[in-house]
Amino acid sequence: MTSDNEGDIPNAAEPTADALTAVFGEAAPSTVFSEPIQVGDDFVITAVAWERAGGFGFGGGEGTNDDDSGRGSGGGGGGWSQGRPVAVIRITPAGVEVKPVIDITKIGLTLLLGILGVWRAFRKESSSR
Repeated sequence: MTSDNEGDIPNAAEPTADALTAVFGEAAPSTVFSEPIQVGDDFVITAVAWERAGGFGFGGGEGTNDDDSGRGSGGGGGGWSQGRPVAVIRITPAGVEVKPVIDITKIGLTLLLGILGVWRAFRKESSSR
């Protein structure tokens, strides 16, 4: 079975890309690197890692039951964007220096969850004996 609208599918790519760009922003160097800030003879630039996600859904429905009624509904939405600093770039007359930004909270949570997982595995193993 074919639809009369099948020719419209390739034409949907451009409007979809435009809509996603409007929601999430256009990828550009200014998205990742800050404007240089002068501190004395030095310049400082921050670098950021971005994570973005989006979602959507919809539904529909039709059908009948014993009383000849049919129903349907749907909806959707969603989206998320988060940036975190990953490096500080310092430009001096002597050269360029890149210092990573260490996220202690992320490291601590990963370590804590790893220890918890190992503890639960050993606990489960010892209780099954």
